[in-house]
Amino acid sequence: MKNNSRNTFFSCLVAFFLVNAAQAQEWQIEGAAHLIQHQGSESLPLAKHSEGFSVGLGYSQYLNDNWSISTGVSYLGTELTFAASGVKGSTMEVDMENDPFEFRYNTGYFEESVKWQSFRIPLTVQYETPGIVRWYLRTGILYGIQAGTSKYRQKWNDLNTSGYYQQWDAELNGPEFAGFGKMGDRHTEGTVKLRNTFSWIVETGIKQTLSTTNDLYLGLFLEMGLNDMRSSKEATAQPVQYTPEIENPLTLNSVLDQAQYKDKTITPLTVGFKIRYAFEF
Repeated sequence: MKNNSRNTFFSCLVAFFLVNAAQAQEWQIEGAAHLIQHQGSESLPLAKHSEGFSVGLGYSQYLNDNWSISTGVSYLGTELTFAASGVKGSTMEVDMENDPFEFRYNTGYFEESVKWQSFRIPLTVQYETPGIVRWYLRTGILYGIQAGTSKYRQKWNDLNTSGYYQQWDAELNGPEFAGFGKMGDRHTEGTVKLRNTFSWIVETGIKQTLSTTNDLYLGLFLEMGLNDMRSSKEATAQPVQYTPEIENPLTLNSVLDQAQYKDKTITPLTVGFKIRYAFEF
């Protein structure tokens, strides 16, 4: 009885693979344009929308005329953008002569862009209607692998700093070599680390049959980030940080490393347009 059950199981398994092997398979070349927004009140308040693109290859295995499962790989290139006006703040510091003071700063305008590149692997299921022109709906999970360390660029417009010494009731607006004064426009760049991502994706559109072996997909998609892209919640830096060093009295830090935003998240919401050219066999 046990041998018969085992034989029946393996017979059914072989039959399943033979039936699936007889179904159509499809390779796709795809390209997409992305518009990236940020979700909800928990996202970084300085975050702005940004644009990006992706290109990739896909593979689909049809289970029958209407249902298929798909995977593939694509490359995404875009930027995370942060901006604000009237940024200001203060911290308690100790100067080069070991005297405590309140370091103050303000700026007319601040902007930061973080270059974000990743390789993405989807696992999706698709339903499509019959016909030469088909409506399709595709949904599933997308895993994004960060491509190396991300680079950021900052621009500070009309940066001003000063030091207030309470013990003498005096505010110093200079000298610049000590980190005080009208610093004007400042630019800086560096690197930050982002996490790999999980996203939920849904895509819908039309599939136009061009020949017995070629199809064209035109669709709209939505991707919702499911995890925070920030690598750590231990951020301790200030936007403008004083250091008691004549060679480099000021350090300008990335938004992703600033303590005031350590409890915020980056879970982008992406919408866009996708075109796929498919080869059936």
